[in-house]
Amino acid sequence: MTKKVPDSIQLNYARESVRLMLWFMKRKTKEGVPFRTALTDYADIYRKTSFFDLTNPDENKRRRPQWDELVARLEAVFPHLEGELSVLALLDPFLKERVVRGLPLVDYQAHADFGCFYYAPMNEVIDLHFTNTLLPASPFKDTAALVRDLASLVADVRAKHPSATHIKCGSWLNAFPPFRALFPGGWKDSGEPKSYNSLGWWGQFARHDGDFHAKNAEKFRSTGEFPYRCTFHKCSLAELEAFLKAGARA
Repeated sequence: MTKKVPDSIQLNYARESVRLMLWFMKRKTKEGVPFRTALTDYADIYRKTSFFDLTNPDENKRRRPQWDELVARLEAVFPHLEGELSVLALLDPFLKERVVRGLPLVDYQAHADFGCFYYAPMNEVIDLHFTNTLLPASPFKDTAALVRDLASLVADVRAKHPSATHIKCGSWLNAFPPFRALFPGGWKDSGEPKSYNSLGWWGQFARHDGDFHAKNAEKFRSTGEFPYRCTFHKCSLAELEAFLKAGARA
């Protein structure tokens, strides 16, 4: 079960992850990407602020003009700043407010029906998702439990969505060996693009305890490349089912 992450850790994660996104945005704008495109397509800052609440779309709509006003202020100063701290100072009150309001550290679905896994049916393809419901513990300390949970998810899919034939997941985790080991040889990159403005890319900068992953960030800054590429991987349900029944690689 997820435990409450201390406010100090949540705020450090929010600040440092947004700072890293601002650094990446600066790189993209120097390549000719317009500021607003860099903000919306290459970063995930909006969902780190108090302007976004996954559970309250009406409040998001009400506060949208405030966010738009803030974006205009950011756009005005961004070209004149070399570092990220001055821009971060404009965002900081809204990062703090998110923590004070108790909005979730992970700004997407924070619960899962099968351990750390949940899914969304998309016609014949199942869209697989993963979230750490064991905070502050690492979910990869118990691989056998992950195998059981994934097998339970596949069984649920078979019972409720008999027409489904394949399963896919778009995440940096596909490049993370402990996660990749849960899937068969046929679990391969499908070539489907995954946008940069999501946890599919930026989730690798959150540690299992909810704090900022400084080591991965250091690699990113030094190389200019994400330590783990985000890709969509896909295989048939039948292949995954057989692989899990054989015990995966637990």
